[in-house]
Amino acid sequence: MGAGFASLAEEEGIFSRSAEVNGFTLAELQFPPGYVQPAFEPELPYLAFVLDGNLEKTFRRRTMHLGRACALTMPTGAWHGARFGSQGARIVIVRPKSESSPAARGLDRLVELRDRRLGWLAWRLAAELRASDAAAPLAAEGFALELLAMSARETRPVRHPGRAQPWLRSAEELLRTRICDRIGLTELAASVGVHPAHLARAFRARYGCSVGEYGRRLRLAWAAAELACGDKSLATIAAQAGFADQAHFTRLFRHHVGTTPALYRAETQRDARRVPG
Repeated sequence: MGAGFASLAEEEGIFSRSAEVNGFTLAELQFPPGYVQPAFEPELPYLAFVLDGNLEKTFRRRTMHLGRACALTMPTGAWHGARFGSQGARIVIVRPKSESSPAARGLDRLVELRDRRLGWLAWRLAAELRASDAAAPLAAEGFALELLAMSARETRPVRHPGRAQPWLRSAEELLRTRICDRIGLTELAASVGVHPAHLARAFRARYGCSVGEYGRRLRLAWAAAELACGDKSLATIAAQAGFADQAHFTRLFRHHVGTTPALYRAETQRDARRVPG
């Protein structure tokens, strides 16, 4: 796979893969274990999503603990510092180039986001930053816009009524906690006390895809995190993620990411060790 459209750089031990795309700065940042970020005030608002690792952000009046799959909107001027955990962290950033941009709506308040769908989009955005085909910038922009739109809805709940029913949230959480079990629709419906057909319709209306597809996305995202930060064999990851075999896992991963699991691992782990000349 050739060089991606994003550029790779390093500063003070922080590795970044970033690109400027139609009014956005898109980046994946990799912070080293134990890194302490001095307090500063962002000049522009941004959305941040933690792919792996954990950190603690300290503001004037509060402290936020963020781990894998956590996200937050960061407004301009939100004075804060950060301390990263023993594993460091990989974070995806979407930053509009102007505070007045329509894309910056929803980034004017400090909010920890809880919409589980953000994870799939953030992971796909990170993957596109490594892609080398001509469609990668367009795809990356699309994922960034979806992330910002979803974040705007999350930070403006009063304007968007119709939160998911408690049983629907329970079904989604069960899929997440049993990510590698491949729980079926009938079992999932029985667990939350509704008919399978009703669950299937409500789930698609809320999350934009079928129960099966949502579970597959969760398993692929989990596998991507394991590839990026561990040394398990591909066969082990495929088995633990609930795929039929390594070949099946490789086909699905390549379809969604545009590269094989082995190349994805090589790219993500190499980012923490080298800088292009």
